[in-house]
Amino acid sequence: KVDSNLAIDDFSMTHFKNNGEKLYAISSPKSVFIRDIQIYKLDKTDIFFYEENKVNYIINSLRSSLLINNKNIKLEGDVKLFDLNNKDNTIKANKAFWNIDKFEFVLLGDVIFNNKSVNLICSKAVLNKNTNIIKFFKPVKYTYLNKSSTLNYKSSTLNYKVKAENAFYDLKNKTLRFESKNERIKS
Repeated sequence: KVDSNLAIDDFSMTHFKNNGEKLYAISSPKSVFIRDIQIYKLDKTDIFFYEENKVNYIINSLRSSLLINNKNIKLEGDVKLFDLNNKDNTIKANKAFWNIDKFEFVLLGDVIFNNKSVNLICSKAVLNKNTNIIKFFKPVKYTYLNKSSTLNYKSSTLNYKVKAENAFYDLKNKTLRFESKNERIKS
């Protein structure tokens, strides 16, 4: 059997809205197109999401696959999401799945959300790009770090820990809400 796979250096794909604005761009320094099953395997993937032709989010991973006519992407290995509107917001996970038409990212395995005051850990999270809300699924472990100054300018630190079934973080309004239907929220 002849190897019919196609190696591509400097892979780049950009998707535009109907009005001509950039929606997202995917790049990889090295990729392979597997003809038999019609998928792309990408190394060191970068995905750039645009809003009004300006980069809004960046996702990096060690490996990824473009599946089902380039409508789904599976990211694996050290997945990191960066919010460029608030550079302190980062999300890390082992894997991520994205249905390009739905604008929802499912993050799986050791999901960690960090910013200056929040450390949130769970096993699954979903980022809805249209609403800019991240839903963290049970169990959710949350630590809030509050640094406040006293009159003598010495810094005091207060730590709060919360456990809940679900948590919702609004990236635009920078608000966090907890929800538990079956159990009480514990702090």
